[in-house]
Amino acid sequence: MSRSRITITFDETCRIFIARYFGEIEGDEINDGMMDQLLKVHEIWTYDCIIDMRRYDGTVLVGEIEDLGQRWSAFANGRDRGCFTAIISEDSLVRARLPVTQSLFPTRSTEIFPSFDEGLDWIKVQRGYLQKALAV
Repeated sequence: MSRSRITITFDETCRIFIARYFGEIEGDEINDGMMDQLLKVHEIWTYDCIIDMRRYDGTVLVGEIEDLGQRWSAFANGRDRGCFTAIISEDSLVRARLPVTQSLFPTRSTEIFPSFDEGLDWIKVQRGYLQKALAV
């Protein structure tokens, strides 16, 4: 049996962090673990994010999403405007809660994808469009 956990990896070159949830980890543990690690990264609010929930067996409650949104908002203070979050999940409840998640992270664009590659490609496309628009 695998241990329930959250892992976060950072790609400083592409400015993307990837959070992966494994097993039945509780939402408050996810929030605490994520914020503990993110607070250590210089200007983390400038990073795009992929949240990979494919191996997650639990349920993140609306209150837990609200808690993370409040913590992130107080920390980022709007400096993450224009960043992207790709959530990787085929869970219908995660999809149903997307409007809540989007409203709690209003300075980021957030979408859900069934595969990691689709989420990463979406971020790359969005970044490509932004770079072209800035060059004009």
